[in-house]
Amino acid sequence: MKQVGIVTLISVAASAAAPVSHAARDAVTLETSKTVAEFGGCFVQAQDRAARAWAFIPKADGGTFSNLGARPARVPYFLAVSDRGAVRQLRLEPASAGTAVDGEVAKAIDQCI
Repeated sequence: MKQVGIVTLISVAASAAAPVSHAARDAVTLETSKTVAEFGGCFVQAQDRAARAWAFIPKADGGTFSNLGARPARVPYFLAVSDRGAVRQLRLEPASAGTAVDGEVAKAIDQCI
């Protein structure tokens, strides 16, 4: 029984000392009253006008935009759009830990909110 307690203590200490992803810390969360389709249409048009790569993966309550894997993409990102009733939550985060959020993508989001 004493050994189980020691193993548990060591496991907790190791978990606390483990490195943490900075992507969540670098994320930006916003809200819009536009529907997923309205926001998505605006965002796609802004990305197309700027000749920036994008892809959309739909899900039941919204979806995720990303440019991950596109050759000309300088800063890969994930933009999750989640339907929260009267508002849609937008969460922009870099695809790589420790990378800053792409300012051009953030500007496109601001134009569409």
